[in-house]
Amino acid sequence: MKRFEEFNFYEILEIPCNASTFQIREAYREALSIYSEDSLATYSLFTAEERHKILSRVEKAFNTLIDKKARDEYDKGLLSSGLIPEDQLERKDQKKPIPLFPRHDHTNDKAFLSKIRKRIEEEGERDLSGQIMAKEFISGNDLKRIRESLEVSLFDIYEVSRVSISTLEAIEGDQTENLPPDIYLVNFLKIYAELLQLDSKRIVDGYLKNIHSKNETQR
Repeated sequence: MKRFEEFNFYEILEIPCNASTFQIREAYREALSIYSEDSLATYSLFTAEERHKILSRVEKAFNTLIDKKARDEYDKGLLSSGLIPEDQLERKDQKKPIPLFPRHDHTNDKAFLSKIRKRIEEEGERDLSGQIMAKEFISGNDLKRIRESLEVSLFDIYEVSRVSISTLEAIEGDQTENLPPDIYLVNFLKIYAELLQLDSKRIVDGYLKNIHSKNETQR
């Protein structure tokens, strides 16, 4: 699992190297909705320093990739360093510019959050959650089992947190090669846990122990 500082601009925005202008703008919009100070899901999960660090990198990534000349120079650097293969840079044509999407409507977040919490309250006794939370190592599949037992979909979590479906699937699938850097992962796990009304510290500690154990085994 890479450190945050090691991610290139495409990885920061979670887009392919041949992403269109539309995809870059959409990814930028999503990143802002996740990490902005008015984000319902993450406002209490980041320190001011962490939020500034992430948003600074997001801004730099967007400003570089949205500018054709700056992007070409950046891509040359990635190619010369052997960080990406040349065939990944074949871009899709785009006949006209696409305006930046409006900021995410957090009013809708509240509706989804209320729906999730209502479902959890209706479940009553939560034996499965208690059993999993008592484990030292918590896997992505454990999280998935809890989520599905509460009848909460990945789309529900995405709608509130704006964490992409692919990232949530990587977390639930223990896909170590596709997981975000620690600064993202820890806070995504906190969001996931708090939405399902679980002990976020216990989830983070158990999940990271499990992932680190897998990484040691694979070496």
